[in-house]
Amino acid sequence: MPDHNQPRERQMAPHVSSPRNSRSVDAERPAVALLTLHNVRNYGSVLQTVATQTLLEEAGAQCTVLDFRREGIGDDAAHYIAGSSYAKVPFAKQAYSLVRGRAAHRRASVFQDFLARRVNLTSSHYESYESLHDTVADHYDSYCVGSDQVWNIAYNRDNRPFYLSFLPPDTHRFSFASSIGMSALPRLEEELATRALSRFDRLSVREAPARDYLAGLGLDAEQHVDPTLAVPSAYWHGLASDVVLDHEYLLVYQLNRNPLLTRTASRLSARTGLPIVRADYWPTTRMPLARRIVLPPVEDFLTLVRDASLVVTDSFHGVAFSHIFATQFVAAPPPRYGGRLTSVLDLLGTRSRLIRSDDQAGTLALGSGPLLFDQDRLDHERRRAQQYLRSCLSPLKPGRPASGPSHGRPATAPRNT
Repeated sequence: MPDHNQPRERQMAPHVSSPRNSRSVDAERPAVALLTLHNVRNYGSVLQTVATQTLLEEAGAQCTVLDFRREGIGDDAAHYIAGSSYAKVPFAKQAYSLVRGRAAHRRASVFQDFLARRVNLTSSHYESYESLHDTVADHYDSYCVGSDQVWNIAYNRDNRPFYLSFLPPDTHRFSFASSIGMSALPRLEEELATRALSRFDRLSVREAPARDYLAGLGLDAEQHVDPTLAVPSAYWHGLASDVVLDHEYLLVYQLNRNPLLTRTASRLSARTGLPIVRADYWPTTRMPLARRIVLPPVEDFLTLVRDASLVVTDSFHGVAFSHIFATQFVAAPPPRYGGRLTSVLDLLGTRSRLIRSDDQAGTLALGSGPLLFDQDRLDHERRRAQQYLRSCLSPLKPGRPASGPSHGRPATAPRNT
């Protein structure tokens, strides 16, 4: 198995959620409310959430994640088919629920458990844009939105929560590594975004094309790496479990219907002699000759990536964690929003690991040992991200009302876990 020695970095201890009051724990630290996509039930969403929380706290904030669930996100099977082309087929929802109902609830429990243990969630749940008004702007010193595809209107359907449009105009707000996910927003959404984002004190996006796109709208944004990459690798080594498998393997982590990915994995398995192990969300997923591990705990998922001899993935965070753990990988672009992958590959000098045809799978030069990439550039980007967050927090005075006098709404207390 590959030798994944922990790099010599300043340690950030993995966070374990504990009962606390965001005002009373440390009066010298500004209270920041984080709005992100933590309720999307996949590994990347919860890991970027804990990474963003960790970075904000390392920068000097007390971070609380607003437990907001965007429209159309639920934990029953019907919600997983709601946005697909099959949703309009007669009895499709009923059939889908019958096949995947129990698995959908198990999927929810895996990620809810991780969030309860690792993330400071509010005790209140927010199910709509209107309900976010109840967060009371003067309960927090600032609001942060990011990372992940918080501004992808095709996914979110309503971006107003992630534009922080529910806040009074003078509330301090900033974004961090926020992703639009597409090359441009639709015209009407673009106008809404321009007005809303112009109220931000600072803007940060994850992809360079998004920075350039916003510049064309007259918005000054900086570009920063995904928070999972901005956190030192040693943090993730500390969070991962010890051992899941005690033999060499090729790990497949697949988010999309992607025939090129499955063919590539099979060919690379034949070339290398490595058995295929899949980290899957659904027990109904099938791939010939592959061992399936369905919904491993989040810490075990990290270990599966860390200890793999080779990862084959179409996931942005599958690629990110392959770099974090210096694991050899091959990336097959997803059908949509593949620019997220190419952006991080270009940044870290691993564009050669992207395949677009079956021919490449047969001729791709496979490395051995730890993955080689531009570690100096990643270290530089980590410093930039930390400096940006500290500069966002520096104007804040802990305990001051962020938007003038109180509006009389009840304060939102962190969840006790």
